[in-house]
Amino acid sequence: MQVNTFRLNKMKKIAVVFMTATIFVVLAGCGEEKKDITSIKIDSKGNITSVIYDDFAGENYSQEEFEIGNSARVEAYNEECLGERITVESVEKDEETSKIKVVMTYDSPDDYKKFNGKVLFYGTVKEAEKAGYTLTDKLVDSERKAPDKDILKKYKNKHVIITEDKTTFIAPYKIDYMSVGARFNGKKEADLSGCSTQLVEILLSK
Repeated sequence: MQVNTFRLNKMKKIAVVFMTATIFVVLAGCGEEKKDITSIKIDSKGNITSVIYDDFAGENYSQEEFEIGNSARVEAYNEECLGERITVESVEKDEETSKIKVVMTYDSPDDYKKFNGKVLFYGTVKEAEKAGYTLTDKLVDSERKAPDKDILKKYKNKHVIITEDKTTFIAPYKIDYMSVGARFNGKKEADLSGCSTQLVEILLSK
């Protein structure tokens, strides 16, 4: 019983560390090539690819124990859903930095939300409002300019990403507007680490 309790506690700790890791973004210095960036990519169908980099040096469990614990959580979730909704694509460790790279795919934003305990929505503005989200027009474009006050009406049938994760997001379409504090990294990529609101909105071109 003591052994089982010990393993259970380890799995719980691994789960906490894994979920905490989703909120951090490791950015390279100014002028240097970007690397080791935690990110969430959403395709046009709503499929999610999550790439997490975290430093587990000093934790009292090995990479193997981490993989076993995380795989057990994924298997339990898929069994509950009666299908393979989440897949662990790879777990790699950089021996020099002790960082572990975890790549996982999710069938939908809802699967990501349930598994990680963090809000993630992808759909049209109309669908978001129907789902109970209160959207704001306090957004800015890539030049930090605010949109028209009726922007949400104009974008009713265009897609929006709503997230609680302050990480790097890669969208399926061009990003037109985002919450204040977010930074454009390209036409489809944004760094949300500078946002102070609980939920961040990313308004897309279509």
